[in-house]
Amino acid sequence: MTNLLQSNNYHPDLIIEEARNGWRIIRLNRPKSLHALDESIATALLKLFEDFHQDDSVKAIWLDSTTPKAFCAGGDVRKLRQLVINDEVDAANRFFEQEYSLDLLLHNYAKPVVVWGEGYVMGGGLGLFMAAPFRLVTPFSRLAMPEVNIGLYPDVGGSRFLADRGPIGLFTGLTGSIMTAAGAYGIGWATHICDAQRDVVLQKLVDIDWEHYPAGDFRALDDTLNGMHRPVPPGPLQNSLDVIHSVCRGVDFEQDYNAIIGLSDARSDWLRQASENLQKGSPSTAAITWLLWQWGRQVHPWQEVFALEEQISNWKLRHPDFVEGVRARLVDKDLSPEWEEVESMTLPGILAKNPPVTNIESWNDLLKLYHVI
Repeated sequence: MTNLLQSNNYHPDLIIEEARNGWRIIRLNRPKSLHALDESIATALLKLFEDFHQDDSVKAIWLDSTTPKAFCAGGDVRKLRQLVINDEVDAANRFFEQEYSLDLLLHNYAKPVVVWGEGYVMGGGLGLFMAAPFRLVTPFSRLAMPEVNIGLYPDVGGSRFLADRGPIGLFTGLTGSIMTAAGAYGIGWATHICDAQRDVVLQKLVDIDWEHYPAGDFRALDDTLNGMHRPVPPGPLQNSLDVIHSVCRGVDFEQDYNAIIGLSDARSDWLRQASENLQKGSPSTAAITWLLWQWGRQVHPWQEVFALEEQISNWKLRHPDFVEGVRARLVDKDLSPEWEEVESMTLPGILAKNPPVTNIESWNDLLKLYHVI
């Protein structure tokens, strides 16, 4: 069905294939790290998508990984942590610059991109996933923005795509809760649920006769994928919607924080886990996530979203919670981070000592509104 492109000068961990009818297939191939992203592969993907965008022989692009366990588990935060420890924050920031440039390109891409999100789709992987117009999950998909556990924050466009989902987006950002295929489809993170095998789905797309669709390539793909979509039973998210709306009102940070913590005795295992994640998570991450959700509700263009996130990421890398959070979760794996002490569990109490001021006035105005500066 496909031919391996011999001249892959982009990156050794990318497999690039050519298929009939103008299709190109890109596969992340870093199985040991669950296909984690670093500066080199983000840069390569950016160049590859730019080249495909300008190549008239390319009609559509399929993006996935080489293993069903994960599409992409996110950025290589262990590598980023080491750069910060080595006082190479500028090098760490370059990763975010390249990653966000890639995400921005895909949000504005003129050709159809289909992402096969099987297995874990998390953090930077979810950002890449959300930037595509066709986002496929399977019954084995697990999606999340789990940054509260490691002291980072839901970036890669999360400032907008979490805000777009209202209280549910805020809840998932604050708690890092894992979404099943049903939940992801229910809130629009996924566009289709496929129970067919990857090769079967890809073959059907490659077989599309574009000329039969005068309405265009996107319509052709949508019609074909709609024919393969298979609903699944409700997941824990759908079963918890009333609770989420009652605890996540998005009016007062302290109120939302305490209400979610109060779910520690909920009947649902999923809600109890959400409560525990927030309670044990980074206070600075919780505070910045809540504020970014408020900012995102104002609906900013993607370019401004990533411009703000570049500056917030620079601030967060330098915050002690990041190095400590990655240590506890992924390096020593003791799961006992010692977060930076805060004066109180309020926005000023958490952030006023080291406020995340940027050159974006709408963000700084929000910090003033909530007495952070």
